[in-house]
Amino acid sequence: MKNFLLAVLVACSVVMIGFSDGVYAEGKGKKVSADVEELKHKDKKEKKEKKEKKEEKAANKAEKKEEKREKKEEKAENKAEKKEYKEVKHSKTADEKELGRDEKGRMIYEGPRGGQYYYTDHGTKVYLKEENKK
Repeated sequence: MKNFLLAVLVACSVVMIGFSDGVYAEGKGKKVSADVEELKHKDKKEKKEKKEKKEEKAANKAEKKEEKREKKEEKAENKAEKKEYKEVKHSKTADEKELGRDEKGRMIYEGPRGGQYYYTDHGTKVYLKEENKK
């Protein structure tokens, strides 16, 4: 009988220890799963923030590219206006004869003795060499 009671007592203590470990493990498991969920949530949030930053950066890059293109166009327009102004600098004299334009768009003139020349942007005459004459 003593052996029987001893066996029952040992069995009950084993069951109690196992039961308490199971409860403890379940509680710990919930805590661990909550931590995992929190980490997943943080990870998703970080990924979302990175994606938003990347999209914002791409939008800023596109805006900068557009601004640069507009500045380039504006600069080209200003340059064209200045070129037109520079062409008007020279007024034709009585003994000059216009022959036409060369491949660079400069007006070619012929002097009274047959020399061909053009005027630079600064107003100086540049005579053409024999092989370049029209």
